[in-house]
Amino acid sequence: MQRRRLNRLATWQLKNDGISAKIKRNKTLILVLMLVLSISAACTVSTVASETPVLSKSETAVPQSPNSSIQSPLTITDPDLVATPAPLTAPAVGDTVADPVFGTTLRRLTDSGSSGFATHIYSQLQAFSTDNQYILLIEDEWYTVRRRDTLAQIPLDTSNWNAPRWHPTQVHTLVHFDGNDDTTLRLQFTNVDTQQTSTVFTFPAPYERIRSNQSFDEIARDGRYLAGMASLSDGDQMLFTLNLETMSLGAQLRLSADLYGGPCAPDPDWGEVEPDWIGVSPLANYMVVQWTCDGTERCSGLETFNINTGAFVGRVYDGHQHGDLGVMADGVTEFFMTYELYHPSGLLALGYRTLPGNTTVQEPVYLRTLAWMGDHISCQGPYGVCLITTIADTSNGWQALEGELFLQYLDGSVERLAHHRSSGCGYWVQPRGSLSRDGRYAIFATDWGSGICSGPVDLGAGDPYLIDLQGGGSPPPEFTPSAWSYLPLVTSH
Repeated sequence: MQRRRLNRLATWQLKNDGISAKIKRNKTLILVLMLVLSISAACTVSTVASETPVLSKSETAVPQSPNSSIQSPLTITDPDLVATPAPLTAPAVGDTVADPVFGTTLRRLTDSGSSGFATHIYSQLQAFSTDNQYILLIEDEWYTVRRRDTLAQIPLDTSNWNAPRWHPTQVHTLVHFDGNDDTTLRLQFTNVDTQQTSTVFTFPAPYERIRSNQSFDEIARDGRYLAGMASLSDGDQMLFTLNLETMSLGAQLRLSADLYGGPCAPDPDWGEVEPDWIGVSPLANYMVVQWTCDGTERCSGLETFNINTGAFVGRVYDGHQHGDLGVMADGVTEFFMTYELYHPSGLLALGYRTLPGNTTVQEPVYLRTLAWMGDHISCQGPYGVCLITTIADTSNGWQALEGELFLQYLDGSVERLAHHRSSGCGYWVQPRGSLSRDGRYAIFATDWGSGICSGPVDLGAGDPYLIDLQGGGSPPPEFTPSAWSYLPLVTSH
């Protein structure tokens, strides 16, 4: 059997005035993103290091409450302090280096060289197994799994995997769809310890193939539900949820027959616009659909549905900016954090909106304004906190929080972790920081400023790096979600 690369980006069909354009593999991802932006416009109802660290107050400082839940060596919790990175040589694979400003230790996980790349998958996806023993990566367009401690690669054949994710409650188990080689769609579990794969659910007719891009969001934190979109034998697409406890389908909505044949109006230029992604809320309360159309009409913005029946519940957000789903410190309230474009100040802002939304759109709660440097958000760690990644553009001078990874708490406080030092010249070297479930580890990608974005790595040549926020401490021997309450890293607010 011929080995194939990254099924998750294999084929994405977009309709443009009746012309079907097949977008294949990762090299076209940037073009896909540009096309998505143009679709949203059509649908819219409404966008120099110094020798030593330099710390100074921003002229636009806005006081925020302090935070002391994570004690990194220099404990920088002031979000308005301008922290200029000092020159630092990238470590060899497996070695560590201390960030001169923040004092955190950065460990290099791979060595892809100048003609390859390695990275974790995405900020919205959990890179770490439940006990942090293994890390899920992409290396030269292949899914790989490595031990966190030794960095040894596990001998797994991932060539027929679509949308792999760690199971939140079954330790060392990856959940993925099959390779779309035939018209039988299967959900499979792979045990990393035994390297054995088993089919746990076979989708009934008329399901045929998984739409991997739309089906690559996280599983509910208790492991009960996942969601996605599949192609049907009649040409329609099915938005669905799957109960992983009972192995039974929940919500099922046909894109054409049920949505555009009902409450949703096709776009006059683009027709039936597909969702960007379909997921479940972290506590398994809702199916969540992010559309590429902005606005407050049906099939626009970020919508929630009954996880079992598919009945429309509300709209959380009226845009399609990048963001992530999380849980507030109360352990009950679910939210969506994103970069808000319409803060009264005219600046970009970090904010969150609570689920399930309402019939029009949920109002935002603003956490802070910042310069136009927002990049990625990960709310995959403990309740009440998200890991934020910002880009670096020194053409207008260095600014507070620029080119950094920092923890943003929902009480407004921050904990600043590191400068990522990535050029961000291509998708695979966008840092896309992601946080482990227990908050002990952060992972990010960087090319350490090399800026190599030309063939054969036109989307960037870089490697993943690990930040251990306990600085050498040991994780709980038997991690369970209840352990969040006593971990010394990230405490509830």
